[in-house]
Amino acid sequence: MSEFQTSLLREKFTITDLAPSKSKKEEPVIALSNRIVVPLISSDGIDNETFIVRTQNMHSCARLAAAITREFFERGTIANRAAPFSWKTLWHDVIKGYEKDWNPDIWCAVYYKGRAVFQEGEHHPFLDIIEQCDANNKKEYAQSVAFAEDAFSQAGKKVKIDHDSNIAFIASIKDEEAKCGIIIRAATGATTFNYTAKPLDKDNAMSIHVHTTLTVAAAFLEAVQLAFQVGLMNRKKEYHLFEAYSDEDRKHKRATRRLANLNRAISQYEQNFEVSYRPDRPTFPEMVAKAEEKALSILKPQIEKMIEEGELEQKDWVM
Repeated sequence: MSEFQTSLLREKFTITDLAPSKSKKEEPVIALSNRIVVPLISSDGIDNETFIVRTQNMHSCARLAAAITREFFERGTIANRAAPFSWKTLWHDVIKGYEKDWNPDIWCAVYYKGRAVFQEGEHHPFLDIIEQCDANNKKEYAQSVAFAEDAFSQAGKKVKIDHDSNIAFIASIKDEEAKCGIIIRAATGATTFNYTAKPLDKDNAMSIHVHTTLTVAAAFLEAVQLAFQVGLMNRKKEYHLFEAYSDEDRKHKRATRRLANLNRAISQYEQNFEVSYRPDRPTFPEMVAKAEEKALSILKPQIEKMIEEGELEQKDWVM
């Protein structure tokens, strides 16, 4: 396998109309997305295709990219198969379980040569325009915003597009080594760490696969975010902010189990490979504890209202 390199971007596009209607003030349009490039080259170099994946959240983006790489390296080229490839089946396999049950806003879009080959859920149509501009201008993605502004101008609409992005995940994967970096900004602060995975025993080694590496990265991305949600819901349960057997109670239990399962999956990866971290590996129970501390300030207005209405005793609320 040739070296596989990719990165996952968190993006925000702000589109401002420079010639708005005089009759009403128009607010800028916001388009949010997570984006990862999936460059695929077969071991013999014959098959070569690149897909772009956009999704609502980071972990689903990385997980769908992992599923695509596995499909390609195990079964060959995807775009030009005699029988059309079932993107829907692949996507539903990626989000089955917790994501499908508790995230009604989940969406994804997969692009090939600037054209959306699969879409499900609602995403901003501007993202399709950006991908067309990227493909039509030799994949100069950094210049895509300028190309999009020109496209709008040629269509008679003058706009200004601001593009904010930051890298959430970066990977370099070879047969003998995988290097990954994760940078996540959350309410409890930034979580930044790198890790390297190598075979444990060169004479009887498990192979480093792209899809496995991306799947583990997805587990980290999801677990960091889920730890905050679990910490917040722990506090809400403590202060009786949701009822037993309610939807939120069920979500709390499912999220707690999901976080434990993600941690086990990462631990299994660490048992199969020699994994080193810089700095130390994130500890999810510590993240949950930090989230519980942060939750006090987040929930304060709701709790104070309950005290005023007599639904909660003052002595039960301590800052």
